[in-house]
Amino acid sequence: MKKVILFNFNGTIVNTKLLAIDIFNEIAKKQGYKKISEEEVLHLSTLSIRDRCKTLNVPIYKMPLVGIAVKRRYQTFIPNLTPVLEISEILKELKKQGYKLGFLTSNKKDVTSEFLINNSINTFDYSQYTFNPFSKSKDISVFLKNNKLKKEEVIYIGDELRDIKAAKKNGLLCIAVSWGYDSLDLLSTGNADFVAKQPKDILDILSGT
Repeated sequence: MKKVILFNFNGTIVNTKLLAIDIFNEIAKKQGYKKISEEEVLHLSTLSIRDRCKTLNVPIYKMPLVGIAVKRRYQTFIPNLTPVLEISEILKELKKQGYKLGFLTSNKKDVTSEFLINNSINTFDYSQYTFNPFSKSKDISVFLKNNKLKKEEVIYIGDELRDIKAAKKNGLLCIAVSWGYDSLDLLSTGNADFVAKQPKDILDILSGT
């Protein structure tokens, strides 16, 4: 039986990083936080969430609220974004090979559906929607339970250290991707089972599992 491939949505399938930064900077201007300059983006990707908060003068206890505010504001932009380069082809090839595909997201269902339809990748077998972008471990657990899937049947693919930690906590085999929010150096601290530096690496990794 082919495994289920569960993707983290934002950052892995669609690149929302620059959009999130623009919206954060709008919030920062109003709240007195430090704005993110273009030169700082790479450096911030190497830092933990706690250290990012220190750098940007955001109280750590406010980060969940800031994260939710950013997600809420960029929902209107999601339908008109484009997928990560080459990820559409990889999704189609995985389906062709017999894998079932799923995604985990804190985006709204309607805007996510619009994005998938607009980009002709509305071929997912499973979806898990959540309001809180900081509850991934619980969301993966709920996903497994709701779909009556065993941890051995699912491979998780994500772009952030917290994706890897959440997958590991649930006992899932996981692939970290380098094109999203967190740098390879930061991702390496989570001890992912595999690392994909470009979308086609996913096919190579899966062919060997």
